[in-house]
Amino acid sequence: MKVESIGLEELPKIGELTFNVPENNTVSFSDRLNRIDENISALAKGEDIDFHTLLIEMEKAKLTLEYSVAMRDKLIDAYKEITRMQV
Repeated sequence: MKVESIGLEELPKIGELTFNVPENNTVSFSDRLNRIDENISALAKGEDIDFHTLLIEMEKAKLTLEYSVAMRDKLIDAYKEITRMQV
């Protein structure tokens, strides 16, 4: 079995990692909060608002926040782990 070395021309190919995330998958927590705030204000004014839809939007905002906090915690743990590594 022949093993070939990696030349300098191969290095740029190895380092090309891209994360293609579609634009419509991004979630804005502030947009969710604004929609909830508008719906609560409309409900307080006596407008006809679907209460179940409002509760679903509130739960989505809660889950978005919990997910964001969990991701932040994972990133911080990974950073701490990397800084503890001995080179």
